[in-house]
Amino acid sequence: MNPEIEMKSVSELVSAVEELKNDGCRLVVMTCSPAPDAYDITYSFDKEGSIRHIRINAEEGAEIPSITGVYPGAFVYENEIYDLYGFTFKGLSIDFGGTFIRTSVPYPFRKQAAEPKVTKVPKAAKAEDEAKDAAPQAAAAKEAEK
Repeated sequence: MNPEIEMKSVSELVSAVEELKNDGCRLVVMTCSPAPDAYDITYSFDKEGSIRHIRINAEEGAEIPSITGVYPGAFVYENEIYDLYGFTFKGLSIDFGGTFIRTSVPYPFRKQAAEPKVTKVPKAAKAEDEAKDAAPQAAAAKEAEK
């Protein structure tokens, strides 16, 4: 099974989704993936076992019209795509404001995502050795205070 993907412009998105809803399709999933010059956001629908896809191509940081007015459950996918890629969905019914998925860096799936800061923690054995080395110095300092 290799379903066809219907390419739409951002301005055609909501009306295309409304047509599928009126035809009895249910929203299955929304995905976002890098494309050569932008990103592809794919909307997948099912009707009686037949899968249909709509895809839009969006530049980084573009504002996409929300489909939550047609499929209220799309708020989950739209919040996830915002948190991972940074796309804003205009008219999003339930907006978590970037807190739906916790990430160490903003928009980690963007092509040029910032590298997470790495904190080095000393190994336990090394920390114990340093503590042993410090103990005689602390004892000598106490003795000097007397």
